[in-house]
Amino acid sequence: MKKSILLLPCVLVVVFILFAFSNCSSINTVQDPHFTNDGTFIPDTEDSISFVSTVPNGIKFYVEVSGSMNGFFRANHPTSFKADVWEILSYYSPIIKEVIPLTNDGVPGDLIPLDKFRNMMNTGAFVSSASTKVPTMIQSIIDDLNPNNGEVAVLVSDMKYSPVGDYAPDVLLTQYSSDISRILGEKQYAVCLIGATSDYLDKSGSVMFDKSPYYFFVIGNGPQVADIRNGISTLLENNHHFIDNIESGFNYGAPSYSFGIPDNCYQMDQDNPTFCGFDLSVSDTCTVKLKINLENYRWILTDKEIFSKALKVKALYGSNVAIGNVEIEEKNITDKTLKRTATAVVDLKVYDLALDSEVIEWTLELPDTDVTLFSPYLIEATSESDVTKSYSVENFIKGIFYGGLINKTLKPNYILISQNS
Repeated sequence: MKKSILLLPCVLVVVFILFAFSNCSSINTVQDPHFTNDGTFIPDTEDSISFVSTVPNGIKFYVEVSGSMNGFFRANHPTSFKADVWEILSYYSPIIKEVIPLTNDGVPGDLIPLDKFRNMMNTGAFVSSASTKVPTMIQSIIDDLNPNNGEVAVLVSDMKYSPVGDYAPDVLLTQYSSDISRILGEKQYAVCLIGATSDYLDKSGSVMFDKSPYYFFVIGNGPQVADIRNGISTLLENNHHFIDNIESGFNYGAPSYSFGIPDNCYQMDQDNPTFCGFDLSVSDTCTVKLKINLENYRWILTDKEIFSKALKVKALYGSNVAIGNVEIEEKNITDKTLKRTATAVVDLKVYDLALDSEVIEWTLELPDTDVTLFSPYLIEATSESDVTKSYSVENFIKGIFYGGLINKTLKPNYILISQNS
């Protein structure tokens, strides 16, 4: 009996040592479910699928030919529209074999080889008195599209809806948004509207307005649409004719990211968002340099103010976290090709550590419906004949966000920070 009593203190000491060793060796002391005990990140199956823009296998390229487009097509007169459209067709000529004009009733006309299209565009063959039936055009394009083969469609148009000759045209205009949402909602394809400007000429060839708006509307699966959005936007921006792009129907999953060199901690390894060795005796703050890939998203997100509003960060276990310095690195030409790179470099400062470790949850709330850069062309757009504005396009933009065709909310990411190592 005495022997058992004597052994008891020894057993307690061993248990205490094992407990202490186990506690010190734990990185994830808060037992957060996104990490193992040793700090290894446990990816959610859905979150682990990253969005990567992909070059399409083919592009069906449509051009609206209607009366409101005449100023871009004036015979034998150069316009920025002609220059930009031809530059885009030339760049993508390996995957664009012909151009498809959209006729008066909104359905595709004969296929036109690229060189023949250029000649017809330059000589005024597309000058027309036809009206524009945008819903019919979009429906015709979708019916002819096969995104499962990696194909996208691109429509060039001023997107002005003018249902002349139809019954009750004023009523049809009030139903424009609903029509667009119904047509796009049936297939749930990703879409992107890219705004551009060009000089617009009268019948004599004189410039009526030097920045008349028109658009490239891209339809397909998200990865291919994103690639074409970046390419067309880059070519337009290089020529100083780019307005903005806006999109819907994307599923980006979680934001993709990497890390720079931290301060007062170290990354466990490059495959895990885990930082160890937070030393309170050195400083009460640990800084993680988070690099967020923005190239997949709307270009407006690279505006520092808009990005700062989009970034959402919180500590899950009672510590404090603050966003420090933010820098945006952006480049549209990489290795002499249209390869966009855009990265936000963010200092995340963790301080007032409540426990031995902390988990930071972060994500982006994309500025899906922000039309700030489009607004000068949408506000007071009351007449189709006003070449300085985009009549009815505000209703079109509303339509692409109705009917369930929305960008899915980005999933959150997690960062583990621990005093232990």
